[in-house]
Amino acid sequence: MQGLEFMIKRAEYRKLKEADLFQRVIKWAREDNDEIIVEIVERAFADDDAEHWLTIHPASSYSGLTGYYMEIVARERELNGNERRLLTKRLAEYGKRLLE
Repeated sequence: MQGLEFMIKRAEYRKLKEADLFQRVIKWAREDNDEIIVEIVERAFADDDAEHWLTIHPASSYSGLTGYYMEIVARERELNGNERRLLTKRLAEYGKRLLE
């Protein structure tokens, strides 16, 4: 198996292994009525282009994809700097909950 092909297969496997992380955060965000976090994490989980993931964050599907889609959603919603910082903080809080 060639280098890029191997990396793509590895990224696909890693995302499958991290699927529970995405699903838990979506569940918690829904319970908290945090629709913007739900949108970010659902969009990240729906991204199925493994080659693209490697360019975003080669070590983690969850953190790389959620960070990437957080920026996209923030731009789409035209969030200002303070709103972006608060959104980043909220997303990080869900990440901390995953570690508990």
